[in-house]
Amino acid sequence: MKKYFMLFVTCILCLSALAQIPTLQQKLYYTCKVWGFVKYYHSNVSVCNVNWDSVLLASLPAIKNAANDSEFNDALDSMLEAAGPMALSSTYFPDTLAPALKRNRNFNWISNAIFRADVQIILDTIKNNFRPHPICSIHTNNYTTSNNSYLILPDDDTELNVNTYTNYPDEYHRLLMLFKYWNVISFLNPNNYVLDTPWDTTLYNYVLNIDAVGNTESLFSLYEKINATLDDAHVEGFTYDSYYYILPGYYQPYVRLIYIYPDSQYVVTKSNIPGIYPGDALISIDGLTTAQWEDSLRPYISAGNTSVFKRTMSESMLGRQSIGINETLIIEDSTGTNHTFNTPTLDPGGDYNFYYSTYYPADSLESISYTTLPCDIGYANLENLQPADVNTMYSDLQNKSAIIFDIRNDAVNTIGQIADLIFPSTLPFANLMFPDTTYPGTFYYGYESIGSSNSSAYTGTVIILINEQTQSHDEYYSMIFGALPNTVKVGSHTAGADGNISYWNLSRDIYTGYTSLGVFYPNGDSTQRIGIVPDSVVYPTKAGIRHKDDEVLNKALAIAGCTNLKVKNITLSSALIKAFPNPTDDIVNIEASNINSNIANISVTDITGKVLLQKDVEVSNNGFLTSVDMKSFARGLYILTVKTDMQQYITKIVKE
Repeated sequence: MKKYFMLFVTCILCLSALAQIPTLQQKLYYTCKVWGFVKYYHSNVSVCNVNWDSVLLASLPAIKNAANDSEFNDALDSMLEAAGPMALSSTYFPDTLAPALKRNRNFNWISNAIFRADVQIILDTIKNNFRPHPICSIHTNNYTTSNNSYLILPDDDTELNVNTYTNYPDEYHRLLMLFKYWNVISFLNPNNYVLDTPWDTTLYNYVLNIDAVGNTESLFSLYEKINATLDDAHVEGFTYDSYYYILPGYYQPYVRLIYIYPDSQYVVTKSNIPGIYPGDALISIDGLTTAQWEDSLRPYISAGNTSVFKRTMSESMLGRQSIGINETLIIEDSTGTNHTFNTPTLDPGGDYNFYYSTYYPADSLESISYTTLPCDIGYANLENLQPADVNTMYSDLQNKSAIIFDIRNDAVNTIGQIADLIFPSTLPFANLMFPDTTYPGTFYYGYESIGSSNSSAYTGTVIILINEQTQSHDEYYSMIFGALPNTVKVGSHTAGADGNISYWNLSRDIYTGYTSLGVFYPNGDSTQRIGIVPDSVVYPTKAGIRHKDDEVLNKALAIAGCTNLKVKNITLSSALIKAFPNPTDDIVNIEASNINSNIANISVTDITGKVLLQKDVEVSNNGFLTSVDMKSFARGLYILTVKTDMQQYITKIVKE
């Protein structure tokens, strides 16, 4: 019996010893967090008195080769010692920031059992004695040069001063690249809290892959996947490599697509291929259905919502990386009959307008600056309206009963001039969340207003047209128009990438960027990933595309009172909906008033549109109060819809 007891004790001791051996994944994960924390918070390192990049490169061999917990902590201790002594503060620093403003300042990981007590003491000393001060590796841009990046990262741009294509970095420099990039996003991205995959999880999932990857094409492919987890259309736009393309390439056949929601299909809007016509639906490319193409490309696409993901697929799916590659397309015509076409890829540079102009069913609107539409309704295309033409436009349209501003495009910066003409007074339209570059991980609010006292302000109805093409500054302009109480938003969800951008090089040939400001309505609702939510949801249809009938514009005209069109007038929602607490970690309460129905339907969907919860509630005295249990929901962003026969209200809920 004694023999078996001793064997049992020996096994327990062996298991205990094994538990003290951190995996390579754990060692690299926690080293990244320690290194970035010290970079921004240590009194000596944060002012660039220490070449912290070189310290990491010198420390990584010992960290990677550490055979047990003790050796790993010894290596960390040596790295921390290289930072020098932390300046001890003699002043009290109160923690008075609201939780939303310090979401990225989370140091619970310091107490993890992987760290030895002496290492934890050093990290706690740095944390407790930090005081806000200029950080040498983060600057805000004064815009005195052509660089329009909001944040300038002088220590990180170029993160690796190498061209990975001709001088592929070793494992230690690859980890340096990842650690620098991951910590920029970890501390400075105001939208980390709405990611489907926590940024910590992304680091843990990919750090071994970056360590082991063998060539530059695979390295860039990993960064495409890492960046896709940021759920940000700006990230998608700024992530590229000078030599490699992971998504389908630049060269395409003469076919232009958009995604049509009523039919759940990618539909042709323009074609120079005989036999393929606007309104036809794409069924497959080279033997793969469009759904299969989505599945294969989704891991590489950074998109905050379904609208911008479908837009990216519409623009990319037909692309290839060489001219003259034959693609086999199966196209469904207006009768539902499928046809097969073999068509070569071409250089879109030869016909830029064909490939990249925004879809307008009525060709005349594509080049118009402003005009008068049927029923004496004003119309302005903000992609074409130039600053010099704003005053003339308003002079010609100010007496119209309604003006339609089309923002389904890349608008020219005329919004300040327009607001000065049509706004009756200075009106608030947004709260911006700025990264505090003196206190990494925290943010501060700026409050945006526009307009001025104006006795000749516009008194008619303002209608804006929006869709998945409406992104960034176009979404910002939509918010400005929305500050007017007589504004109606018509169309579909926008891209959900509002706010200024920051961008830099990961190496000489790999680039990236992200949405570096948080953008919120004055009531606190965010726009990131949600986009601008229309008052009247209208999508193009295959029949509309086929007959050059702009359903979105027609609905706008109907709202403006143009009854000679074959569209129904709508009743706009006047319901008041409140979801609280928001963000939530379990129960969210939904309170509503001014509901014109006896029953309201409540649904909660994820960002892809999948319905996760749905129920009917009774309305009494034009209102209701109910709750939704979200304890079992994953952390992330969700869409709340309250709908009756005559009304629909959409907002977001954040599960923390």
